[in-house]
Amino acid sequence: MKSTYKALEVSAPGNLRLVERSVPEPGAGQVRIRVEACGICHTDAATVTGIYPGLKLPRVPGMKSFGRIEAWATECPNGKSVNGSVSA
Repeated sequence: MKSTYKALEVSAPGNLRLVERSVPEPGAGQVRIRVEACGICHTDAATVTGIYPGLKLPRVPGMKSFGRIEAWATECPNGKSVNGSVSA
């Protein structure tokens, strides 16, 4: 597994930039998903243009993600499938 990932970040209204971030470990009750596809919706468009209410930048748009479970938090039940397909 890589220690970083790339994402398109909205750093200011109308300004997208490619950034590299550290891959986080899942926290309590969380899983880490390796994103394979991501849909863009109206909320994401409002984020990019800066009109989304209460918007705090920088932010990575993309609310509809699909991929595979890459890691479980330590307290997740044993026997759960890593590599299982998920949508979030």
